[in-house]
Amino acid sequence: MHTSTSTWLALRRTRTACAAGLLVATALSPGAAAAGAGQVPADTVTFRQLSADVNSAEPKVRRTALKTLATMGPEALDPISLLVADPIRDIRHDAIQAVVGIYVEPPPKRRVSSPEDAFEWSPYLTTPWAVPSVLTTNLVRALADDWPSERRDAAYALGVVLSPPIDARVADELTYSLSDPASEVRLAAVRVLGRLQAARAGDQLIGRIVDSDLAVRLAAMRAVGELREARALVALRQQIDYYGSATAGRAALDALARIAHPSTAGLIEQERFSHNGENRRIAYEGIARLGGVRDADATSVEQKLTEERDNEVRLAMAFALAAAGRPYVERVVQAVAEPPLADQAMGYLVELGRIQPDALVPHLQDRDPVIRARVATATGLVGGQLAEAELTRLTTDGDPTVRRAAEAAILRLRTVSKKPGTAR
Repeated sequence: MHTSTSTWLALRRTRTACAAGLLVATALSPGAAAAGAGQVPADTVTFRQLSADVNSAEPKVRRTALKTLATMGPEALDPISLLVADPIRDIRHDAIQAVVGIYVEPPPKRRVSSPEDAFEWSPYLTTPWAVPSVLTTNLVRALADDWPSERRDAAYALGVVLSPPIDARVADELTYSLSDPASEVRLAAVRVLGRLQAARAGDQLIGRIVDSDLAVRLAAMRAVGELREARALVALRQQIDYYGSATAGRAALDALARIAHPSTAGLIEQERFSHNGENRRIAYEGIARLGGVRDADATSVEQKLTEERDNEVRLAMAFALAAAGRPYVERVVQAVAEPPLADQAMGYLVELGRIQPDALVPHLQDRDPVIRARVATATGLVGGQLAEAELTRLTTDGDPTVRRAAEAAILRLRTVSKKPGTAR
């Protein structure tokens, strides 16, 4: 191991040990992780034996227990969480993999092959099971693991199991990972801090815009955009000035469109006339976040919408028109059932729902079960006065996918409502 890496890890372990010792449960509901999930091991005696086996002195026994527990669903999170800190590398690796596999249900015919995969698919495919306090503590400790791949996986796993707002101590430990010698760990930490809305990491994320690794730089720009970190405006403009329409310049433009600061309105507006479709999409997203298409421009934009050939740009234009209160929410809703556009549309629905929380409710009754399920997921993320009552109706829907989506959305609503510092 390189000397500088050894020194960093030694300092990291000292810091992490203190944080883990002080860390309180970030779970909202102590006790069984599967409360209300309806998943109870078929053989309670076997489950108790497996829970005891995770403390065995024999690695073979612990491995066997983990393999079976991983198939038992959220009820098994407590004993699996202990193995996240196992002294044997492959056991703790497989334990983290088992954890994310419980939280994330992959798309049909796909499987969760890594914590990074799980992170990519969350939050739309994540069920917000209660998080055992020992799981959070052990994942934080794993941020100081000897192996970079384990530190990386621990960061992504925190991004999967937690939701905003997160405990300040967890945010600080992830922020410390921004200085990890391994770029793959820095990349994971950057992405997770943005996803988890860790605003206290803003300064350090701005610093990573000039990281030595391109992937980290691009992710840092995305993260400051997700945080709407206005202090990053100068650094992002510098990236555009230097890189222009190259990858880094476009990432900076995307970040500016996410921050949507009034001072950048002119720059964002002019990009809707770009010859590059990606720039046009980004521009209309920025316009949506700045309040939507202005009345004076609405007729022109609606005309351009009929002429635009790029499907992603057309969807972004509908988003910008809907954000201004024009009748284009339906167009965004329908796109969640179109595989090439589904994730883009889901992101727009969540943003529109946060502006107009009850605007999504009528679409919970759509004739297409795919749309009902995805709107249910979006509704669980944004809430609203009518959200839980309308979602409850879907728990008796004739389609099992819709029922599961509604149940997960209700669980998320109830979980978030109990979090300190959270307002609907």
